[in-house]
Amino acid sequence: MRIQRFAECTIVFFLLIGCSALPPAQATEVLPSSIPDKVTLEEALDMASRNRLELTSFQTDVDAAEIRLKYAGLPPNPEIGVEWNNLGNDLPDGDTKETIISLTQSLEIGGKPSARKNKSQAEILRLQREQVLARLDIATEVKKTFLEVLSARERLALQHEAGKIADELVKITHEQVVAGKLAATEETRAEARKAETMAELQKLNRLLAEAELNLATVIAEPNGVTMTVEGRLAYEVAIPDRQTLLAGIKDSPLLTLRRSETQLAATNLSLEQANVWSDPTVSLAVREVPDEDARAVAIGFSIPLPLFQRNQTALAEAEATAHKAAKKEQAAARSLQTELIKAHTILVAADQEARMLQTDGLSRAKEAAEAVQEGFRVGKYRYSDVLEASQFLITMKGRYLDAILDMNHAAIALDRLLGKPEFPAASNKLSSSSSPRSNP
Repeated sequence: MRIQRFAECTIVFFLLIGCSALPPAQATEVLPSSIPDKVTLEEALDMASRNRLELTSFQTDVDAAEIRLKYAGLPPNPEIGVEWNNLGNDLPDGDTKETIISLTQSLEIGGKPSARKNKSQAEILRLQREQVLARLDIATEVKKTFLEVLSARERLALQHEAGKIADELVKITHEQVVAGKLAATEETRAEARKAETMAELQKLNRLLAEAELNLATVIAEPNGVTMTVEGRLAYEVAIPDRQTLLAGIKDSPLLTLRRSETQLAATNLSLEQANVWSDPTVSLAVREVPDEDARAVAIGFSIPLPLFQRNQTALAEAEATAHKAAKKEQAAARSLQTELIKAHTILVAADQEARMLQTDGLSRAKEAAEAVQEGFRVGKYRYSDVLEASQFLITMKGRYLDAILDMNHAAIALDRLLGKPEFPAASNKLSSSSSPRSNP
């Protein structure tokens, strides 16, 4: 047993020496992360434009459409044929073997090549505008997710403030209980309220982590698990004139996409109308008679008679598609106008609500909470009174934050409807017609 233990100790000793002699290979292989600790909105948009895989497929489709445009004007391929006649064994007198070589070419009429070119050009335009709209949708998604992170951070800060108030109330209540001015149950209530505030704080911490994870997912950063943002919530957003917004509807990416779809459907209808025409065919043939060492040239011309097939099915489908595309464009214009008015109305209402809360509600609620808390310290008010006042202050600040978030969401919606990728910037400076605001 001693020899076995001595052998085991010896093996362990040499293993430790060998491990200590090895170079720290893993430490030298660790590469610094290219992901910044904090990202701005502009950096998040840039990362999303590089990482979102659905954007790369649009360029592939555009490249394929450009190739179709390049060869859209080419004529049909000619046909060459070889025919051997009189190959039987029992031929009448005077009949000899013949070889006929022919070349046939169809001539497109009705403007088919130009119609194909117009359709290819319209398809390229539609794909380009669809790509613009897709990039705009992704930018809007990033901005909304970025705003959710800022919102979660603001709510967490507000809850920290509520925690400080709850902690202060516990201290004041304890002093009142020790002085014999309050019953011990009031201190228990204050401690329970503090515990509830701490539990809500943990929940908001979790929601902030989820919002940061959602941002990393939207950005599609392969090396990032969570994403911490840099910036502040915009408490001031410029409110444009409604008539100016309505006048800019015609340049909206959504409407221009519907317009390009209508144009594509129209060019497809023109192509199908051109396909109604039957293409004539010209042919050139050379007939060779080997036995007589003779050759003859023949020229032919043929045209199909459009008695039965006149491209009726494809033409009817193209007409229906063009009619449907025109209706979709009209519906998109009406829907866009409605959404724009709705977003503008929400923006104006949220701005007015935030101004009213910041000017009147928040200041008075803060004064009332401080007065009741000071009166509670000297035994003038009950714990329920100070709890109600402090809770009302937190509620008012939360409502003010909700109004600010509604205002930002409405601004993002307006930017998407009008095709503006920029994010409404926070501004600490106010115009002459605005009143100063501060964080809740």
